[in-house]
Amino acid sequence: MVIYYNDNRIKEASIQTASQGFQYGYGVFETILIHKGVPCFVDMHHRRLSEGCSKLGLKLKLDVEAIYTQAIKLSEACSIAEGRLKVICFRDVEQDSTIMTLSHYTRDESMVKKGISLGTSTIMRNPKSPLCYMKSLNYAENILAKEAAKHQGYDEALFLNVYNKICEGAVSNIFWIKSNRVYTPEISCGILEGITRRQTIEICGRLGLELLEGSYELAELLQADEVFVTNSLMGIMPVYHVDNKIYHIDEYKIIKKIYNEYEKLVEIAVQGYPTSNK
Repeated sequence: MVIYYNDNRIKEASIQTASQGFQYGYGVFETILIHKGVPCFVDMHHRRLSEGCSKLGLKLKLDVEAIYTQAIKLSEACSIAEGRLKVICFRDVEQDSTIMTLSHYTRDESMVKKGISLGTSTIMRNPKSPLCYMKSLNYAENILAKEAAKHQGYDEALFLNVYNKICEGAVSNIFWIKSNRVYTPEISCGILEGITRRQTIEICGRLGLELLEGSYELAELLQADEVFVTNSLMGIMPVYHVDNKIYHIDEYKIIKKIYNEYEKLVEIAVQGYPTSNK
């Protein structure tokens, strides 16, 4: 394993126990898909990372090009062409620090055909909390919800907010389709604005699909014709099961169109990176 830590590529890093990032989770992170040795949509991830750092008063030392360059060098050093890049910015003892790690991750195409299942979590989001709107290192709540969902036989947890409105998954944003309209919770429900969520909304516009962002009850999701979740690693992932509701995933049509358009964006992102820098 090779990591990037404060301008150096090293095999091990020591974090001081007095670090606020270690003690309090004072920091933010991004998870970026590495495909064919190239990080995807770095500009969008960098923008969200920068916004998170600004909210926490952290100094982000990496620009877009630096993340590209270091990610590709990590890919080569670790011999990982398909993986997940994690960029972490946190409050350290003497300075604000940045760590980048790379691990293997291959998207499972068979999972796309099968779809995943969601179980509603007993943990509820508070839209008034600023942590809902940033990818904070305070991620224990998400992990607890996802582990509880797995224990119950589901693949992913679904959060409602304290007003019993649909919010998001533990590691994903959610969309559904009813009568050819696409629905997704609005940001003010207490959700993290995912990179793939934003791209999905743009794709719907290009496809001429009506998309509505709002505050929705769980009952509306359970009446949907098609359901899917999004994140930077899974991309567009169909859902076949929410709580006790089973959906006819073999009849999904609109999601397939959105999926195909998103996959094109991934390939464009890879091909669009300058060959001389690969």
